Amino acid sequence: MLDPWVYWAIIGVVCIGLEMLLPGFVIFFFGMGGIATALLSLIPFVSQWLWLQVLIFIVTSLLSLIFFRRHFKRIFSGTVFNPSKKNPEEVGAGETAEVLETVGPVQEGRIRFQGTTWSAQSSSGTIPAGSSARIVDRKGLVYIVEPINSEITQEGEKNARSSGIYCYCSFCNYPVQNCRCGSRAGKLYRGTAR
Repeated sequence: MLDPWVYWAIIGVVCIGLEMLLPGFVIFFFGMGGIATALLSLIPFVSQWLWLQVLIFIVTSLLSLIFFRRHFKRIFSGTVFNPSKKNPEEVGAGETAEVLETVGPVQEGRIRFQGTTWSAQSSSGTIPAGSSARIVDRKGLVYIVEPINSEITQEGEKNARSSGIYCYCSFCNYPVQNCRCGSRAGKLYRGTAR
């Protein structure tokens, strides 16, 4: 049977490795808690009590998450060494993404952007799988996209209107599909049409 510190080290390494697959930068700190618990489990008194090891894991994970996440997220998102990325929430605005699953204003789909798949919603109508979309905004882990070509399926537009979702250009205040200024920078509005 292996010593307890080995199990905690494995948990820590697995959590840090999972961070590479799951966006959000949270699991990393549970990995740090596992590594800290592994180091403290080398002390004979700590290695005898499982409840103490679990308590150390929980406390070190939560404390590192609370106190270090903001600082480390800024470094790992590239804002420290690349000043052109001032706001991590705006990363990707105006970039092109490949639509993997149909994306609509009500229906979340999937897009591929920078080698990773992300959840996405359309700012105007339905965007079929296999087409390209332009990233307009990001709300948490969900990208808001618009079709690159102005062809929006009528079914998607009908679904959006029937659910009370409308999309208007932020600059000219016309519906995005009839945008007069060409920016097509749409924002979703719930309720009645303007």
